Amino acid sequence: MSSITLDQANRLIDAVFAEAVQRGLPALAAAVLDSGGHLKAMKRQDGLSFLRADICQAKAWAALAMGVDSRQLADRYVQDDLQRGFIGALNAMTDGRLVALPGGVRIADAAGQVIGALGVAGAPSDDDEACARHAITAVGLHTVSRS
Repeated sequence: MSSITLDQANRLIDAVFAEAVQRGLPALAAAVLDSGGHLKAMKRQDGLSFLRADICQAKAWAALAMGVDSRQLADRYVQDDLQRGFIGALNAMTDGRLVALPGGVRIADAAGQVIGALGVAGAPSDDDEACARHAITAVGLHTVSRS
């Protein structure tokens, strides 16, 4: 099984920031976690509030922990009270490490194996996710199909 490298992680983050500039987005934070949920790299652009660094990591961690991109968790949350309770329970169980908003995207190698996740925070969540997906493709990696 391959593992995400520090070079790949840094290139992913740089690609996120470049895409944000193209889209005219505000400052962002981006984090790359390895497949075990451990931080590989994280950067926070100048002028961004400090909490965004935790949020981007929590989006990536949620994607890895639940085996789906964080958008799918956000979609579950709005379904009904039962799903909101479930997501709330997960967040309590993980000491608040899980953020169920778009912006956490799993990363796969050429063989389709999950090698990590990229989390982005600072813009509207749909834009965070778009920047993450763009970056993954731009550096020659792959997103993971829905599970």
